[in-house]
Amino acid sequence: MFKIEQLLLNNQVMFLPGAATVEQLLQPLRENKAVILAIKEDIKQAVLVIPEDLALLESGLLNKHASVQELLGENPWFRSSLCEVLNDSFHPVPFATNRPVLLRETSGTILGYISLSDLVRHLHSEQQRWSAYFKTLSETVTEAVTVVDRSGEVICWNPVAEEIYNLPKSDILGRRIGEHFETETLMVLKILDEGRLIRNTYHRPREDTHVLINAAPIRDAQGVIIGGIAAEQDITQLVRLNEQLSSAHTFSHLQKSADKELFSLMKGKGPAIGKVMQWAKKVAATDTPVLLIGEGGVGKEQLAQIIHNSGPRADHAFLSVNCGIVPMGLLETELFGFQGGAFTGAESGEAGKLEQAKDGTLFINEIDRLSLELQAKLYHYISRQTITRTGGSKPIALRTRIIAASTTDLAAKVAEQQFRSDLYYALNVVSLSIPPLRERPEDIPAMLQMYLKQFSLHYQKPLPALSPEVMLAFANYDWPGNILELRNVIERCIILSDEDTLTLEHLPAALQAKQPSLALTRKDADASTSDGEKRLKASSNNEEEQLLIHDALAKTAGNKSAAAKLLGVSRGTLYNKMKEFGLE
Repeated sequence: MFKIEQLLLNNQVMFLPGAATVEQLLQPLRENKAVILAIKEDIKQAVLVIPEDLALLESGLLNKHASVQELLGENPWFRSSLCEVLNDSFHPVPFATNRPVLLRETSGTILGYISLSDLVRHLHSEQQRWSAYFKTLSETVTEAVTVVDRSGEVICWNPVAEEIYNLPKSDILGRRIGEHFETETLMVLKILDEGRLIRNTYHRPREDTHVLINAAPIRDAQGVIIGGIAAEQDITQLVRLNEQLSSAHTFSHLQKSADKELFSLMKGKGPAIGKVMQWAKKVAATDTPVLLIGEGGVGKEQLAQIIHNSGPRADHAFLSVNCGIVPMGLLETELFGFQGGAFTGAESGEAGKLEQAKDGTLFINEIDRLSLELQAKLYHYISRQTITRTGGSKPIALRTRIIAASTTDLAAKVAEQQFRSDLYYALNVVSLSIPPLRERPEDIPAMLQMYLKQFSLHYQKPLPALSPEVMLAFANYDWPGNILELRNVIERCIILSDEDTLTLEHLPAALQAKQPSLALTRKDADASTSDGEKRLKASSNNEEEQLLIHDALAKTAGNKSAAAKLLGVSRGTLYNKMKEFGLE
């Protein structure tokens, strides 16, 4: 935004009436003040005399007793352009002279004047500053950014665009974008012609590229379109996964293989989860305690199971206890058991989870919910490898491995004296922080495929396809419940769906609310069918028909059933047309 205070304004300005004499004019000039004699609103000019004019006025060529209006009022030499300033917006009028520019607010308050050379230097500096801002912004965002001028010439092509389209900046900047793409497929050119805003719209700029596009026309101060900007999110992998899922109809596999697939999915593709799994593999071969930190639903228990199954304890028990679920009064017996007579008078008593998982692994979730007394008892076990049942006195030697988990920062709780430091350091030999699902969206497609297969098998239903809009919904959602929420949403979809394709209506309201819809409402579909049928059948030549079919397929991510509905013809008619034109 333009800031007036950044201008080198001379604000020592005063008014003199036209009847004032030249001598009266000279006095403020000698005090380094400028003088305004008149303002001509019709031509947006002012009669402005500045201190630099003093030498000329004192040269003796002027009658010092004459009025300034008589001598200077109509003299073009002293006329300066008058510019209005509104809300920090600077609207210069065409400069009629080389004199300084006078600035005033719309209320009539004079702000000051500035020489043309200072104004040009400032505007050049502003242009460089805004160019730096825009360059940094375009190179920071994760979308492909394209900016074209009114003629379609590319003036911005960021690194993400280079990567998506495998097109170096040097090959496209300064050239018309239509030289590298089919003109009819370019959204950024359409907005130049139509002047409309495009939000979260599926687009296929190339045969092998699918994107979700946001685009808008760029307008000047008068509202005239001077260019267009587009930001594109690459969803090619999502669409390809959709096609893979659509082509699969049945499957069968053992639950054990499903479990192995589940473990492999924890590895993910991102560097954060990759590092977690790398460390988990190393720690699995040891007996040391492990501390898992992460939001609810990120898969802490799943990772604990992976560590157990990947280590030498895999043939022994893996048990878990959630300190947030078990009542505080029962947690001690849940963990350490009780000796006969402590509660019921029975002689044998009962083993706790630590004892039941002997030589195996005990996963303690929400360990921060343990009381300080139980924390001390757990630390005693870790350091001595022995426990004593509640109500008993005999030490019992154990080699149960402890994997603990928490959703909170235990170091902060230690600092606040809400968690014992000795237990924290005993558990924190190796600490693994599991990133939330929103920070690793690249893992969502594989998880979708796995859970679709798992629940289709469980509920004895055919494996459904996913509409492009559903794929986009999963990709754009923040997943506050992480993997657990994703799993539950897929299970819901499988239960509710009786069709071959999952659509937005099968998703919970939270996922539907802010997602772009590629589907038509029933009313719009009927209208589109009627109009589309007329358009396709009324096409005057084969070239127009091919263009309509190609556009419909692009809009529906290659889904032929959806394309047929969009065109208002049957699927069989569309197949015949595609075969006729060699579009298969």
